[in-house]
Amino acid sequence: MALTTTKQRQAIGDRLRSERERLGYTDQQIAQLIGVPLERYVRIEAGEVDPGIFCMPRLNACGFDVLYILTDERYKPVKEESELLQRFRELSHKGRSSIFMTLDALERLAPNIRQTLRDKWRGDS
Repeated sequence: MALTTTKQRQAIGDRLRSERERLGYTDQQIAQLIGVPLERYVRIEAGEVDPGIFCMPRLNACGFDVLYILTDERYKPVKEESELLQRFRELSHKGRSSIFMTLDALERLAPNIRQTLRDKWRGDS
């Protein structure tokens, strides 16, 4: 039983191809990455076959915007993320190293800090 309609598969395939091309991968590379024969991957991009959800984490790890592939909506970072990223990009190599050393130290001092910060920013606490 298919979970997607033909029209949905075609749209997903088009967006998957768009992301692959944006990132500069060949269809052969992505087929290998998600562990399917090239022929099957070509059929996924053509909208003939549902890609399934199990390949999405691998695509995400390679920089694919999985939200866009599935929903046709780009990930939109919040204002704080954009500012943080911009300021990080402006740092020297030494400055970036200092940031990572600080993060490592914080994680060693408070192993649960990552979850605590997530909870705080979500408003869970």
